[in-house]
Amino acid sequence: MASDGHTAGKSPPQQLAARAMLTIAALLVLTQAVLVAGGNRGTVAPAIDAESAKLRLNPNIASASELQLLPRVGPKLAQNIIDYRESVATTPAFRALADLQNVPRIGPITAERLRPFLSFPSEEHDEPVLGAG
Repeated sequence: MASDGHTAGKSPPQQLAARAMLTIAALLVLTQAVLVAGGNRGTVAPAIDAESAKLRLNPNIASASELQLLPRVGPKLAQNIIDYRESVATTPAFRALADLQNVPRIGPITAERLRPFLSFPSEEHDEPVLGAG
C-alpha cells in the first residue's frame, strides 16, 4: 500500500484494518441503497455519514475504485480526479479542499459534501487515511 504522511509508521496490520473499515463502510452503504431501492421503487438511501465511517481518503493517491466509495462519486468523476492530479505540475495536486474544485464537475457544493471523507497533506487526523492499495 502506498503511504502518505498519515499512514507512515503504521504497521501493515493497522493499514489492513483501516482498509477493512473502508470496505465495511462501502458495503453498508451499498446494502442500504439496495434495500431502499427494492422497497421504494428506486429511491436511493443517503450515503453513510463521516462520523459513522471514521476514516478519510487521500485524493492524491486514491485509486478510482477507492474514490468511487465516496458519496456521489461515480466512475466519471473518479477518473476526472485522477486525470487532474496526473496533469498538474505540483505534487501533491490536492493540498487543500479548495484544490479539488479545479477538477471538472466539482464545485463548492460537491467539495463540501466530500470534505468529511477526505484528507489532505496539510491536515492532521486521528482517523485512518486510505488511498492507493
